[in-house]
Amino acid sequence: MGQLVVNGLALGSIYALVALGLLLIFNTVQIVNFAQGQLLMLGAFIGISGAVTYELPMALAWASTMLAMALIGIVFMVLVYFPLRGRPPFLVILTTIAMGIVLENIALIVWGPLPVSLPSPVRGPPLRFAGVVISMHQLFIFCTLAVILLLQYLMLTRTRFGILMQATAQDLHTARLVGISVNRIIAVAFAFGAILSGIAGLLVAPIFLAEPTMGGSLGLKGFVVSVIGGFGNLPGAVIGGLFLGLIETFGARYISSNFRDAYAFIVMIAVLVAWPRGLFGEKSSEKV
Repeated sequence: MGQLVVNGLALGSIYALVALGLLLIFNTVQIVNFAQGQLLMLGAFIGISGAVTYELPMALAWASTMLAMALIGIVFMVLVYFPLRGRPPFLVILTTIAMGIVLENIALIVWGPLPVSLPSPVRGPPLRFAGVVISMHQLFIFCTLAVILLLQYLMLTRTRFGILMQATAQDLHTARLVGISVNRIIAVAFAFGAILSGIAGLLVAPIFLAEPTMGGSLGLKGFVVSVIGGFGNLPGAVIGGLFLGLIETFGARYISSNFRDAYAFIVMIAVLVAWPRGLFGEKSSEKV
């Protein structure tokens, strides 16, 4: 039982990181990026190229991956968001889906179809407590999620740039009128959103083999987690991610592993029926 809890929380932490990146973009431009999972996949493969193919030190491989993901996030914004800015949101959403397909095919061409693995950045004997084994990588996942959540909270609430980002999220047009560099705020949101997905990819690759189609499922799980927690609510996304990870792990163990991917959508439907605004409600108010 305890081992299932640890495994479920580790998996849920990955989902939470994907959701945090997705919501960072949504809270800024009110657009759901359905290519967030494919960005995760790119982060995993870029990290594998650095650490395995070019044999860079793990710290340098991680740093170069995050820099590459920031650039990819900005390019993604220029290609997908800016040309359709001011158009109906569903057009941008459909474009993100199309871009996700493009990214999958680019990864297939560059890295091939065969699954590959990434070594964990931490090594050492696992921790054992009351029959529960916690690997160093699982502990690293928990610490990474905690640090990112803390840094994101401090950035949004304690820095001038974070306050400007919140102002842009509340009313983009008014923020532009009062002199806020809206384009710079949006660029940072896309860059950080891509970085968070890249980190999730770097964390999941040592657990599951990386392959070009891995992002589709993980991206949808990030979206489901956001809905469960209350779309726009960052703490709710983390709690929703951990909750979903536990549901999937226990469901696969005690019900059937064949329906593992279905559990997420079953839980989402059940939550929406009981709490239409998610477990913690929507943080951002709806715009008329």
